[in-house]
This record gives sequence, structure tokens and C-alpha cells, in this order.
Amino acid sequence: MARLGAGRIVLGALGAIGVVALVRRTRRVATGRSVAGGMLMGDVGGYDVASRLLFGSLFRGIAADVAAIAPPGGQVLEVGCGPGGLSIELVRGHGLEVTGLDLDPRMIERAAANADRASAGGGFRPDFVVGDVAALPFAAASFDLVVSTFSMHHWADRAAGLAEIGRVLRPGGRALIWDLKPGTVPFHARTHEPAHGSSDSPLGTATVTPWRWPFHLTLAQRIEFTRA
Repeated sequence: MARLGAGRIVLGALGAIGVVALVRRTRRVATGRSVAGGMLMGDVGGYDVASRLLFGSLFRGIAADVAAIAPPGGQVLEVGCGPGGLSIELVRGHGLEVTGLDLDPRMIERAAANADRASAGGGFRPDFVVGDVAALPFAAASFDLVVSTFSMHHWADRAAGLAEIGRVLRPGGRALIWDLKPGTVPFHARTHEPAHGSSDSPLGTATVTPWRWPFHLTLAQRIEFTRA
């Protein structure tokens, strides 16, 4: 038991080091890449590789959580899809109909290429669209569920983003946002306190739940909104 406990501590420490390294790298490559709507990665290929290594198990758990509450035949939007790992998992692993959106055209190209490889044997694939969460290119009430992972702290206008998510959700729809817990990584200045819907958003009050990742550490949180 003592060895098992020590092993978990070591694995947890390694996971924390990996998260810190990824966040440091993400912030560094984003420096000087600020655009209207948020920040872009400076090294799309490097970020894709890092996200596969660090986010693989995280995305599987999130995908299972999303699939458990997604209505049959529901439309899912992933905001800040990056290179498409979660969108692909939602389609390939759970048969959901997914649209992935990202501010960076290079990320969308990468996501589309990853989806093409994943669906080479046939089957459905996500759709990918370039867009800003503060001005979503979709009609009102287009989606049953909106998902975002580790993207919100990069949004230039978080209130506008939440208002837009509320606009494109159907009545009774939900938004699930995963992000770093405030204060978890002190140098990551854009990690905010738990978000709540603004007066311009039809989203209801958030529920905030600690999310175990990486390993047995709880560095992330799951924020849920509902649309009245």
C-alpha cells in the first residue's frame, strides 16, 4: 500500500509538471499572437503533439460525460476545438453529431486533417468552422449542447462569449466548460474565477465541480450552464 501511495504521488507530480510545462509553452507561443477575439497558438503542430500526450485521457473522460447527457440525435458545438481531439472522440467514440469551432484557421486545418485520418476507414466526422466565440457564425437555437475545454481563459470577451453560447443553445440546452481552477497555475494570469452568465445571456447560474486531472490531482473544474 505504501508503494502504491508513493507511486501515485510520483505520477501526480509528473502530471503536474507536464501541465505546468504545457501551460508555460502555450502562453509563450501565444505571446505576440493576440487577435480580435483572443489569442492564437504560435506552433500549431507542437500544440497538437502536446495535447495528444497530456489531454488524451482527459478528453476520453470528458467525452463520456458529454455523451451521458447529450440528447439522442442532438447537435453538439465544441468552442475552441484546437486540433480536434475532443470533437473526433465525441463522433468516433460516441456517435454524436459535432461541429468544432476555433479562432485560428491553422487549427481548423489541423483538426480537419486529423479527422480525415481518423475516419479513413469510413464513418462520420466532425465539421470544423473558423469563428470567434463572441460572434458565433450560427443561427439562434442551433445546438443542444455546447462544450469547451481549456479555451475560456483565452477569450478576449468572456461575457460576450457566454452570451453567444446562450444565443445558439436551444431552450433546455446546456453548456459545459472545462478550464483550470483559479490559482492552480499562478503565472497563467488569464485563468478566471468561475464564470457566471451575464445580464445579456440567457444562461442560468453555473454549477462548478472539481474535475480530477491529471492523474489524481484536481487542477481543473467543470462549469455547467443551462439555458432557460
